[in-house]
Amino acid sequence: MKRIPAFVCLLALAFSCGEKPETPSQETTKPVTFTVQPSSLEFTAAGGSQSLALTTDSQSWKATVSSGEWATVSPASGTGSRTLTVTVPANEGERRMVTVSFSDASGAKGSAIVSIVQDAASEVGTIVPNPAAFDNKKRASTTYQLLIYSFADSNGDGVGDFKGIQDKLDYLDGLGVAALWLSPAHPTSSYHGYDVDDYYTVNPLFGTEQDFKNLIDAAHARDIKIYMDYVLNHSGSNNSWFKQALADPSCKYRDYYVFSDNPTADVAAGKIDNYGGAKTPGMGEWHSITSGDKGYKGRLHFKLDWNAKTITVTESTEAAQTSNASAKIWLYFGDNVGLYETSSNVYEITYEVNTSWGFLVRTSTTSWDNGTKWGGNGGAITLGTPYSLNSNPANDIIFGGSTSYYFASFATSMPDLNYGPYASASESGAFQDIAATADKWIKLGVDGFRLDAVIWIYQEQVMANQSFLKQWYDHCNATYQAQGHSDSIFMVGEAWKDHNTEKLYYKGIPSCFEFEYFDLLTKAVSGNADNYVTTVNRYLSDHSSQRADAITSLFMTNHDQNRAAESLGRNVAKEKQAAAMLLTTPGKPFIYQGEELGYYGKKDGGDEYVRTPVLWDNAGKDCAKKGVNNKVDNAMLTSSISVEAQDADANSLLTVYKTWSRLRNTYPALDDGTMTVAPCNGSTVAAWYMTGTDGSKLLVIHHGGATANAITVSDDMSHPIALLGTASVSGKTLKLGANSSVVFQL
Repeated sequence: MKRIPAFVCLLALAFSCGEKPETPSQETTKPVTFTVQPSSLEFTAAGGSQSLALTTDSQSWKATVSSGEWATVSPASGTGSRTLTVTVPANEGERRMVTVSFSDASGAKGSAIVSIVQDAASEVGTIVPNPAAFDNKKRASTTYQLLIYSFADSNGDGVGDFKGIQDKLDYLDGLGVAALWLSPAHPTSSYHGYDVDDYYTVNPLFGTEQDFKNLIDAAHARDIKIYMDYVLNHSGSNNSWFKQALADPSCKYRDYYVFSDNPTADVAAGKIDNYGGAKTPGMGEWHSITSGDKGYKGRLHFKLDWNAKTITVTESTEAAQTSNASAKIWLYFGDNVGLYETSSNVYEITYEVNTSWGFLVRTSTTSWDNGTKWGGNGGAITLGTPYSLNSNPANDIIFGGSTSYYFASFATSMPDLNYGPYASASESGAFQDIAATADKWIKLGVDGFRLDAVIWIYQEQVMANQSFLKQWYDHCNATYQAQGHSDSIFMVGEAWKDHNTEKLYYKGIPSCFEFEYFDLLTKAVSGNADNYVTTVNRYLSDHSSQRADAITSLFMTNHDQNRAAESLGRNVAKEKQAAAMLLTTPGKPFIYQGEELGYYGKKDGGDEYVRTPVLWDNAGKDCAKKGVNNKVDNAMLTSSISVEAQDADANSLLTVYKTWSRLRNTYPALDDGTMTVAPCNGSTVAAWYMTGTDGSKLLVIHHGGATANAITVSDDMSHPIALLGTASVSGKTLKLGANSSVVFQL
């Protein structure tokens, strides 16, 4: 074992004087009090200095070392409370101990005694990792999520692009990643790309299709795969398919989307395939499309029967009324018009109307929630005939023209795609067209897909979504293998739900993101690590029970969540350990752009603030701020957090990511080994074995506590291969500093 400094453990205990000093007279004398913190100091064999805090009401005192001259206290005497320094030289012999006691001017000793222990040079050594030399072969499946628009700008327009990514492949290669998940690469009407205008082409802001091909080829030359982000739940409203569907209801593209002239009736009749058999959507709204003149100009009388939830509108020659200032219910024409209660739950008004779009009924002038706004759900109102009101959806009550509706799970600008009955989804026009676009990119060289919002394709109906995803995966995998690949295409779904729901999606595709993992990781690096191993193993077994080729995708946070560093309190020690734990846990780890640099941020001011561009050098060259509409936290994005600065710092967060990623690539057991609980777990310690398919075995130990901890390890600790923080070994005792981690090869 190497002889190097041992871990220092301080126990902060305070003792106060419990004995009264002898007094020369019968008069009562207040005892002298000494309190010292800590009451115990431990030194490594290398020696050094530590502080003591002395609190006393003695006017004059002195400190006495019990025996030996190897420990000194400075100052050795003084008056009043103060901080003392204990210094011990290097120890070349056996383990040794002395005590320091305190007395006042009269010689009366207090009971505040400090114990000083120094390890023997022959027994204790700090951990010095000695991993195998890295041969530059990638044996791990680590993936880096990057945002094309904000990763790196190659042409100075402020927007990230394909060439920018290609220029930074050496950086990504140095991180040890085996794949890149790119944000949507298609033309779009937004900066983020999730409202796709054309699945067959690439966004010209990012470059040409040849630029994309060049990036793929350059990445493959470095053993880095490319995964595209694919949006299957919806397209953008500016997509030519949707535009043609609006312009010509008889064209084939009308079936590519979810349209209805009367959603309420069609849902009740089970005609909305997008709902997957449900009667209500898990999320989303119907949006009206009206052609012709839908407004009215003239005097009308409105009679609202609130019991029946109907409104009757007739032309009137009676005098127009002003809005009722004490109204309980209002008509809304752009301004609120208060109705008059003429009998129980009947409200009326004669009003001069001038509207180009129609009106709504409101029960609140401040809320627009469902239940406070009431409108129509199909067709124009007929004057003189009661019109039934609807709250969900509450579409405009129009006076003329024709109205139909389309469904969108997310926003008006993102109409849901319609794949028909889920059992035969692959036969639908929408499926076949969008699958043809995926075929194009697979043939270009793309290695896999991240699938957006998969639980919403059939509105949270698990069986329906499973069926759709299996058809999609089988189609893409057949195309992939037809290109000569011997492996299967990678596909991971964003099934943003609890674990027990997410695991079911493995019936359709081989991987889904484990959204519960970061909460588990946060607890572990914050001192609550006792169930880390068993929970991760539950993830793994639950996924493999769904399919034999399951891949558990683990990540901290992504582009839709507050930054990991923000959630960890911007605590760099926790950020470092979170990285080390992620990269020593089985499964497929994902690193989100900027995570390796400690970027923090919240979504409060907009999603752009958690999608920050990479600051490559201290001068800000290639920083794609325009890609996020220049919405960046300039207080964070300073030279100290740049790639250039962190590359030059051996203790930086970036260095930790590089070191532990290299470790995962060097020892394949860390990536695809079997995880079993090690006997040295505890409330702050997560410890496990990783056993590789070749029989190799590693012991992984992470101590997430905020103070030092000593644990007993029965395994051989003579071959450490990784260390984060501080650690030392004395016999079978492993001493770990706060947020410290170590890996041993067994």
